[in-house]
Amino acid sequence: MDRNSLEALRASKRGHSFYPKDNRASWADVLSFIEEFPKNETWVDWKKFMGALVREGIEEGLDQYFRAGQSMQHIIFSICERHGLEHFDPPPPRVTVGRIGSDYFVAWSHCNIWFFDAERRDIVTGENAFSTLRSYLVALWRETRPEEPFPPLKSS
Repeated sequence: MDRNSLEALRASKRGHSFYPKDNRASWADVLSFIEEFPKNETWVDWKKFMGALVREGIEEGLDQYFRAGQSMQHIIFSICERHGLEHFDPPPPRVTVGRIGSDYFVAWSHCNIWFFDAERRDIVTGENAFSTLRSYLVALWRETRPEEPFPPLKSS
């Protein structure tokens, strides 16, 4: 089965188009993506960590302002209006959350960090992951929308 057929099949199982049309839908899609990973020794911690982080972002209202997506098991946030960061020229900045070995990280880059080095990367734990993610997203907002103040969040 080719990649497009597999993506269409996954989308049909979720009952919506594969590429979410708006920011909020993109976060819901990422949560669904996280839940699809197996419940085994390899993925149980990743699912718990990523699921909690994405849910906290939704609870804080970040899903109103940032688009969420994924590349392999990385979760990626941007301010782009549509799916497909790799299709933009020049590549837009993005924030990636991922895992290397047993360490989780938040990273800043302009390209997919599977193939290029991150420009900045911080190792995080469950205790500081959300505050670190939020600080990276504030920086992303300021770089991409310098004329607009960072929007108020539910905890602000």
